[in-house]
Amino acid sequence: MVVKALPMTVPEAALQHDAEKKRIKKGILGGSEEHRVFEKTLYLPYLDFTYQFSAEKGLLSKQTVVGQGRSVVLALREVDLGFYPELAALSHRLIDIESESDSIVQGVDSTVLVRERLEELKQVLSDYDAQLQELSKQYNSLLKTDRAKQDIKDSIDHLKKTRETRWKMFAYGLKLPSKVDLEKLELLEGSLFYMPYYIVWFSRRGESRFLVWDREGRENDALADELMKNSMFRDLVQSHAMSRDNSLAK
Repeated sequence: MVVKALPMTVPEAALQHDAEKKRIKKGILGGSEEHRVFEKTLYLPYLDFTYQFSAEKGLLSKQTVVGQGRSVVLALREVDLGFYPELAALSHRLIDIESESDSIVQGVDSTVLVRERLEELKQVLSDYDAQLQELSKQYNSLLKTDRAKQDIKDSIDHLKKTRETRWKMFAYGLKLPSKVDLEKLELLEGSLFYMPYYIVWFSRRGESRFLVWDREGRENDALADELMKNSMFRDLVQSHAMSRDNSLAK
């Protein structure tokens, strides 16, 4: 397959050497040797997309302004690690790369995935607002001397912080203003590209761990942690990483 991708900037042999050093060190410290289940460079899909939004500006005039933006998301339904607006600046470095099809993890080649995440966010925020409204009613119905009043206030404060955190995770990745109307957030165009990651799976006495390096030879703890805790993502990666070995065995 030929895909638009960012190239590896370090030799795979150097990453193999780093992985082997970590395997040996873990064996010395752990008292038994790990064995390598697989090691492979996989190309993960990313969607570079554009969008526009309207928001209020000014305390008194309440002018509506239209803004535009651009961001990047890992184009897999199995994984949600937020947005990467900084990756949009690397588009001029994309080149045509030819690779084995089992090294290319196919992604969602449209803004449909982002739209699904947006709808999910709107539903979550709506649910939070409904809970906050109900808790506020309970809080206002109680006397100041009622001990349950403080417990409800603590619940309200916690829920507000949780809602704010969830909103900021989405808004930060799209650089949205605080007073944006999500109903008027319009997704425009998107194009798929790929980024290479060197992924290693080690196993020892039934315990597994994953190590991931990016194209510049830096360890990517976020993807490694996601492989450990997200079974759908792990199954997807394993199906690509081990498919060639299985086909050769046959």
